Amino acid sequence: MMSRKPIQTSVFSGVQPQPLRNVLIHVPTIIWVDKGQKNLWWHEQELAFSRREWLLVPAGQYLTFVNEPGATEFHSRCLGLLTSPPEEWLLQGEGAISTQTPPSTAVTDSLAWLFEAIFAMPTLSHTAQQQMLFALYAELRSQRALGFLFPSANESLRERLSRYFAVEPGREHKLEEVSLHFNMSRATMIRKLAAEHTSFRDLLAEVRMVHALSLMQESRSQLDIALACGYQSESRFAARFKQLFGLTPRQYQQTL
Repeated sequence: MMSRKPIQTSVFSGVQPQPLRNVLIHVPTIIWVDKGQKNLWWHEQELAFSRREWLLVPAGQYLTFVNEPGATEFHSRCLGLLTSPPEEWLLQGEGAISTQTPPSTAVTDSLAWLFEAIFAMPTLSHTAQQQMLFALYAELRSQRALGFLFPSANESLRERLSRYFAVEPGREHKLEEVSLHFNMSRATMIRKLAAEHTSFRDLLAEVRMVHALSLMQESRSQLDIALACGYQSESRFAARFKQLFGLTPRQYQQTL
């Protein structure tokens, strides 16, 4: 069953440089670097993000970057946005931002207050959480930055499916069952994903590997992480992790 939460929160830290490639952002995400710097490669540009600006990433993007510690460590917080803003906001030109424009916005006092309030938000009703999120969207819209997160009012199957996987990454997702959930045949799902340059198996693996990065922040063993990501073999998990990110799980854990 899909989560009703409109927001996901996560924290990433490290004491050594963390070079990662092909990190799938499966939902629109705001990344705020508290300590250190994130050096991002974006359309042949090298961008640096620190506490002064947010990185705003739409769903379906793959990021290649290095997290560089400051004097003591690297630390960032992320807001994954599971609810879209009102459709009329996206149909009024908010999505018309060039893909070559650096996906960032300066952190104003208002944006900082809203981020902190949402990140530390206690257990509220879904409606109350959504209203807090919409206040953040309204402020981003006033800064002409909402279009970075939502360049289109239409979601691709890839985006919808990756968000579905992200609710339970370790579950044994079967193509036939998931196709039925999305009200299409197995063949139709395969065809539509191929048209979006991916496959069911590859997309599931990418979502699982991003989940693994989050689990590693909790100092779990590699075997526990592999099992939590749906892999019965630790070696297969490690091989897939390195194939995607360019370093082994153990090498990544040594940076934490």
